Amino acid sequence: MSLPRFLLFKSLRNKLLTLTITLSLIPLIGISAFSYFIGSRQIAEDRIRLSLEKMAQDTADKIDVTLREKKEEIYSMTTTFPLIFPSFDPRYRPGMLRLLNEYCFNHDVYDVLIVVDKDGRVVAVNTVDRNKVKLPAEKVAALLGGELREYPEENTMFRNSILGRSSQHDWYSSKLVESLYDYQGEDYSHRFNIGLSGPLFHPRTHEILGVWINVINWSTIQNILDNVENDLEELNLKSGYAFMFAKDANTIIAHKYRANRRYEKPIGKVPETYQNLYNKRLVEDIKLKNLHDAVVRKNRTFEYEFPRGNSKISGLASIEDTSFGWIVGVGIDGKDIFRPIQALKWWLIGMTTLLALLVVIFTYWISQGITVPIKNLIRTAQRIAQGSLDERVPIRSADEVGILGSTFNDMARSLSAREEELQELNKNLEDMVRQRTRELEDSHEALKQAYIDLQSTQDQLVQTEKMASLGQLVAGIAHEIKNPLNFIYGNTGFLADYAGKLQAVIEAYDNLSSISPEDRARVEKLKAAANYAFIKEDLRTLIDNFTEGARRINTIVSDLRTFSRMDTDDVSKIDLHAALDLSLNLLRNQYKNRIEIHRDYGDIPQIQGYSGKLSQVFMNLLCNAFHAIHGKGDVWIRTRSSDGNVEIEIEDNGIGIPKENLKRIFEPFFTTKGVGLGTGLGLSISYGIIQQHHGTIFVSSVPQQGSTFTVRVPIFQEKSEG
Repeated sequence: MSLPRFLLFKSLRNKLLTLTITLSLIPLIGISAFSYFIGSRQIAEDRIRLSLEKMAQDTADKIDVTLREKKEEIYSMTTTFPLIFPSFDPRYRPGMLRLLNEYCFNHDVYDVLIVVDKDGRVVAVNTVDRNKVKLPAEKVAALLGGELREYPEENTMFRNSILGRSSQHDWYSSKLVESLYDYQGEDYSHRFNIGLSGPLFHPRTHEILGVWINVINWSTIQNILDNVENDLEELNLKSGYAFMFAKDANTIIAHKYRANRRYEKPIGKVPETYQNLYNKRLVEDIKLKNLHDAVVRKNRTFEYEFPRGNSKISGLASIEDTSFGWIVGVGIDGKDIFRPIQALKWWLIGMTTLLALLVVIFTYWISQGITVPIKNLIRTAQRIAQGSLDERVPIRSADEVGILGSTFNDMARSLSAREEELQELNKNLEDMVRQRTRELEDSHEALKQAYIDLQSTQDQLVQTEKMASLGQLVAGIAHEIKNPLNFIYGNTGFLADYAGKLQAVIEAYDNLSSISPEDRARVEKLKAAANYAFIKEDLRTLIDNFTEGARRINTIVSDLRTFSRMDTDDVSKIDLHAALDLSLNLLRNQYKNRIEIHRDYGDIPQIQGYSGKLSQVFMNLLCNAFHAIHGKGDVWIRTRSSDGNVEIEIEDNGIGIPKENLKRIFEPFFTTKGVGLGTGLGLSISYGIIQQHHGTIFVSSVPQQGSTFTVRVPIFQEKSEG
């Protein structure tokens, strides 16, 4: 018997301690190291990159929305202004100035709103700033009546819009704004602008009267980028901020570091070179050609050093408005990204040390409980080997070592008993396998049938969920439209009444005998210049048109709200004619000016059923009929009752259904429409809804002549499950 090579492994206790500690610490250290690596690379870097990409794209989208709003605003201004002021008569100037001042205050983004006649002379300009503080009167007076050509950027927009189209000017420093405002002590972003312009058309003759120009203060865009900085600070990413390049991917047009900016919190020492990055060149001034190249390549993220020696990762995204073409970036310092990882490293080291200490303590304690009984077993075995057959292993515990001692005492007897038990177990096991096989076969058939039923139910649930979501959406939209519509619909009557009273007053003045011939001639001249006779006749027509248009919109909105509330699980009384008319109203855009609807409604009673589901059937059948007609055509809707049932027949003179497809049209996902035009679920779901109502649906068709769908449902209905 050879001695152990190392004294450390002389005892079983030391072996257990060494083995357990090694087996515990190796995976513990490995897991900690792996967690640190994964946390620093996959979780930190990758997640931060994705977050930066998304934040940059979200910021670009917000800027796109802002630009779109400003373009919509100038369109609204240019279309409304001529309706209020159809000419640039000097007597209108006070009203024009009030209107421009209200626009400037209410929208809170404009430095200058200016109206220019077609000869390039300034007709009107706002006299207050965005806070309703009056602008210097002498500067405003110098601008009014002056030539716009003194201001090159605004003059360029004027020349483009006087030709009848909208125009815009990219990021620039407006000399027109400098003539009215003193932004020298303000945030540097206030010194820059973007411009939008649009033509002003006469409301009747459509002659171009002049041009409307809006000059937007650049701080509107810079504030969107500053909000990103605040959002990142709330995430404990204090070094993060947003910036923006011009279309050339080289000129910095928005940045955190800019002159006169008032920071809410200290930002530390900023190198003098970077204290104002506005209008700096990325390649020539900042020496970041690699970042410029990444923007040109349309990289979504890029890692670079800014300032030198400071690692930074930025997400990049272009705004959708190609007329401006700006590129938005959101950057974070590398030290901010890896700060949580450093904290994780120390936590892992501490936890690994603590767990290692606990492993040593518990292993030592457990090894003592194992080695002492084993020593007793060895001592007893040695005595039995020496001939002391009456020796027995003392059993002092019920654990594995105690079981080992008991097994040592009656090993032979136990082995014989185990052999008999194994033979009996094998016999029983064969019977159990055969029985289980039969049970599995039965379960398989039941599962197969349940899967088929589940597929059918799932298809209907998907469509039902979509209809429920559509109903909520339609209800919300209808509600939002209803409120402003009430303003128009409710005030049209007052407008007609006021117009009539004003005409009565004018006619009363005309009939006064006390008016001198000279005054009467002057009044007649003014009436002729204003085209009073035409306005008098046309005003009533306009009011009637407003009333009729509002009534039609009100009808459509009411139908939408009714349709959105029809989806219910309760059996209720249904007016089928009203449900058909509602479906036709909602589908009017698909058939107006193209298909003629022939209603042949019979005398039928109200039926019991699920209102929303039957409306879904009518919508599906009518949609299919309209799609089957290419060009102009006819659709017939007939209703009748007989033998306790109601029949609805929808016929079209469209392309018809081939004979080989008639047997399959109610199968789920079967469709003859092109890709993207149909899912193949409409008729399948309609078939299921009619079955739920204990009714039937039939179809007959002749190719190139048309199709007829007939729905038959009982008048009285009991609520069914599903």
